[in-house]
Amino acid sequence: MLDRQQLETFATVVQQQHFRRAAAALNISPGAVSQRIKSLEEAVGAMLLMREPMIAPTQAGEEILRYIMAVRLLEDDALQHIKPDRFPPVDFAIAVNADSLATWFEPVAWELARQHVSLEIIVDDQDHTLTALARGDVKGCISTQRKPLVGFAAELVGGMRYHCVATPEFIAEHLARGLVLPDVLKIPAILFNRKDALHDSFLASFFRVTVGAYPKHYFPSSTALLDAIHNALGYGLVPAMQAEPLISSGKFVNLAPAHSLVVDLYWHHWESEPAPAASISQLVMEQARRCLIQASPEGDEAGNV
Repeated sequence: MLDRQQLETFATVVQQQHFRRAAAALNISPGAVSQRIKSLEEAVGAMLLMREPMIAPTQAGEEILRYIMAVRLLEDDALQHIKPDRFPPVDFAIAVNADSLATWFEPVAWELARQHVSLEIIVDDQDHTLTALARGDVKGCISTQRKPLVGFAAELVGGMRYHCVATPEFIAEHLARGLVLPDVLKIPAILFNRKDALHDSFLASFFRVTVGAYPKHYFPSSTALLDAIHNALGYGLVPAMQAEPLISSGKFVNLAPAHSLVVDLYWHHWESEPAPAASISQLVMEQARRCLIQASPEGDEAGNV
């Protein structure tokens, strides 16, 4: 039987990424923190923390961290059923990409917030949300990565379609010949941040060559990115759910109507989920499959077009 005090100390060290900060959070001495971690490592027979160059869980430590999170979740759920008005809401953190949060995932967040859940949403690029899950910062994530971590499952929830758009004014000034490579190399594209690889993927698919060096503006929110394109600061990739009403109204023009980009998204969650987490996974997947592109009747999955 693992010692709960040692487990909670380990989780706090991982969260704080520092022994002294963990000690302050727990109101104990740094020496007591070190002793608890040492005792826990001896109990499981494996090193749980890497100390250099920064504190991070080892592979064994990640397993222990998932165990702690599952225990907390089960305990919170049990207490809620016994005394629903006495105990605080269950903490539940999810990592999701900004475009999903701005479109199909938002109703999921509203529904979770209405339940007895203290919801934390961590926003990152869809290629990098899995890192938060590996660190134990979240209990589930939306990611483009199809391969799950050890102890986790990855379920395809659908494809998110993107259109390459700009305003009529921007096109008249900069892209009168359409999307041609010489012009693309001179005009600014609007990207989410430096991690954002969508635009590179689109250009490589459209021109059938790798296009690396082109002007970029970074606007790290879905709303800011959309507004930047709307204000003719550049052109860029926008989720179809946001772009299509603006295209229909004439505010945006689809620069490549026969060449959209579809990005497959996966919901990563514990392989053996406690009941509270399983109900949240079900909610996420049901909403995604209502809103995102699904497999065709012939069984073809969504993919890049």
